[in-house]
Amino acid sequence: MIKKSVILLSVAVPIGIAFFFLLFYQPSSTIRKNLDEKQRGAHIFGYLDSANVRPFIKNNIEWITIVPFSIQDNYDSPEVRYFRGDSSHLAKRDSMWRAQIEIAHSNGFKVFLKPHLWIHTPSPGKWRSDVFPTSDENWVTWKKSYREFILLYANIATENNVEMFCIGTEFSRLTMEKTEYWSELIKEIRTIYPGKLTYAANWYEEYEKITFWNELDYIGVQAYFPLTKTLNPTTAEISEGWNSFLPTLQSISKKYNKKILFTEMGYKSSSNSTIEPWTWVEDASTDTTMLSNETQANAYQAFFNTVWNHEWFAGVHIWQMRPDFETRRFNKMDFTPQGKPAEEIIRNGFK
Repeated sequence: MIKKSVILLSVAVPIGIAFFFLLFYQPSSTIRKNLDEKQRGAHIFGYLDSANVRPFIKNNIEWITIVPFSIQDNYDSPEVRYFRGDSSHLAKRDSMWRAQIEIAHSNGFKVFLKPHLWIHTPSPGKWRSDVFPTSDENWVTWKKSYREFILLYANIATENNVEMFCIGTEFSRLTMEKTEYWSELIKEIRTIYPGKLTYAANWYEEYEKITFWNELDYIGVQAYFPLTKTLNPTTAEISEGWNSFLPTLQSISKKYNKKILFTEMGYKSSSNSTIEPWTWVEDASTDTTMLSNETQANAYQAFFNTVWNHEWFAGVHIWQMRPDFETRRFNKMDFTPQGKPAEEIIRNGFK
């Protein structure tokens, strides 16, 4: 009896230790899964490999957002152009995206494939939200070319097990005045792609007016809300600015019974970055007095303080980061939080 007990004990102890080890041990190369299921993402530009993705893991990022581009000459141009080369070029392109997605997946990330339309030579004051056909003939051409472009990447998303796909980004006039087109496109994408779908709506007079949110999985918002009117704001001042927008976000979420996903959000390292967050820094060398890493950090801290913990909020995909950040020369006032105080704010906020 004693011998049997000793034998059982000698077996049980190692098994118990092994079970404890498997339960609590997490390899440094894997990503911790969060119980709140909020998306912790970042738009990553540049070529990924198994080494340069490690800083993103360290920053508690769990989703990598990949952005393929198409081009349109101007807001009223009739055709969306994208790469449509011969079979060898097509295979090379597909292989490139497949490799990037595979690197992300093999390192534990989920992938958000988010195609964008780039306006090559925009008229003054015009951009992607102003895209609209100038005639019935042009509309037939445009919607056909955009459909081909978006279905191309929907197929790539399907073939490579991408977890979430975006059907479009910031087409304000088209989404409000050509609703039927988007509903038909969503239905067609659903026959190809089995993952989660969203649309990335402009924060200004688009996301709250779209009527097809019930056909998607998330209400996607490009969250460049103007939060202050002053330079160098404090975290408290920026947090107060969110109070102007939170009620509408919550209301839209409740109306469609869908969670709000910030498909894009970012802040420059400039003292005015919360006044017009959507503006780009064209030439930092002409005005170095505007440099403010503190304002960028305060903006992210305010976001985590006021938005992050809401039940109706599904997560955020930050604009933007790069795997070659340390070797590439950057504009100091650019959107990237890497190498700045904001990086630690994000790392802690994403815990």
